[in-house]
Amino acid sequence: MSAEDIQGKPFPSVSPVGLFHADRAGRSLAVNARVCEIAGLAPDTFLGEGWVRALHPDDRERVLKEWRQATQEVRGFESEFRFRRPGGAVVHVLVQALPERDAHGRISGFVGAVTDLSRHLEVQKELRANQERVELALLAATEGCWDWDIATGAVRLSPHWYPRPGDPPGAAQLPVHALIQRIHPEDRSRVRECMATHLEGRTPLYESEHRLLTGSGTWRWNLQRGRVVERDAAGKPLRVVGVGIDIEQRKQAEAESGLRGKQLRRLALQLALAQERERRRIAAGLHDEVGQILAVARAKLGRLMEIGARGDVPGGAGEIRALVDRAIAETRALTFELSSPVLHELGLAAAVESLCERLGKESGVQFRVETDGEPELGEDVRTLLYRAVRVLCQNVVRHARAPHAEVRLHTDGDRIRIVVADDGEGFDACEQARLFDKSGGFGLFALREMCAQVGGRFEIESAAGKGTRAVLNVPLG
Repeated sequence: MSAEDIQGKPFPSVSPVGLFHADRAGRSLAVNARVCEIAGLAPDTFLGEGWVRALHPDDRERVLKEWRQATQEVRGFESEFRFRRPGGAVVHVLVQALPERDAHGRISGFVGAVTDLSRHLEVQKELRANQERVELALLAATEGCWDWDIATGAVRLSPHWYPRPGDPPGAAQLPVHALIQRIHPEDRSRVRECMATHLEGRTPLYESEHRLLTGSGTWRWNLQRGRVVERDAAGKPLRVVGVGIDIEQRKQAEAESGLRGKQLRRLALQLALAQERERRRIAAGLHDEVGQILAVARAKLGRLMEIGARGDVPGGAGEIRALVDRAIAETRALTFELSSPVLHELGLAAAVESLCERLGKESGVQFRVETDGEPELGEDVRTLLYRAVRVLCQNVVRHARAPHAEVRLHTDGDRIRIVVADDGEGFDACEQARLFDKSGGFGLFALREMCAQVGGRFEIESAAGKGTRAVLNVPLG
């Protein structure tokens, strides 16, 4: 709409912008309803110099100066300023006006439009706030954004990316091959594979943990995540966008935690061996000292009963002898429970056979033991394996409700493989997790840790109603 179109005509009653007609000095001659709505003034108040009085005090002098300059330079007027409404509210506006000229080419007035910028400024403010939040989040997380244009091979990096000498400040654009050179040589093939897999559409997200070279020349661990955001009609990837997150501290913590875990597992193994040695010492004491005393007492009671000095001696001696026999049996059972003498005198195979025979008599479970002879084992490994087999066999007796069980010991090259299987109730995966977490003592979890410490493996298979099969596989030594 030109000045000539609206000159001398009433303004439209409905318009998205305010319209006005002013003379050369800036006095308002005509306005539409939208101008009055924006300024918060009635039409008769806005006309004349009423709009000047509605200007924000901080903007008034500047706006009037700009109006005079436009008049003097015979050009259009454009300015951003604020109206302060009668209630005190402030509204930001953009005013654009075209000059009207008289027959001599001099400006006689202006026809213009007033646009309310309030919503536009709110959106800008919100965008800036969002950008600031993103920037702060990136800084807090030591993250860097990247945008890879596959066609050109250029990667645009955010200011948070690791700078190197010679890199431009702030956001930078570098060729992808230059960035690949910053990846640790040991990690590059894996990174390429992860990216290729994602570009081919086989993974929803590119994700890789690898080491990057920093500006100081050191390597730091970084987590990279990205996604293809643009493909052509044939599905060929055109653009990938992602972020890089510094995880150096996390990696250091994981390494430290792993080291401490190894140390704790090694200490646990040493503790288990120390416990076994102490059990053996106590068992030897019971056998050699208490057992011998009880045996001597039993023998003397026997001779006393043979002498029969008084009539009531044989009867009383018989009761005492029965108690001594019971004490001897209990001592032997406790000795075997603490540490099997068979293990240290005859070896692992014989000790397992003795264990299964005793457990079978006590529980009614029919154990079958199968071995290919006595394996050549060091004392510590032999002790730990016997303890593991005892735990597994006791679990069969206590929990499996199995009529039959078997234990198989076989050597294969430089390793020994022990299988403990039963035909009992079995358990599901959730129950298996519970047993590993809560068995306590030298339970299933400890068995797995013990095997790992000596370079072996422990596996257990079970299903409800299908029994349980546990396998120990460790090096000979």
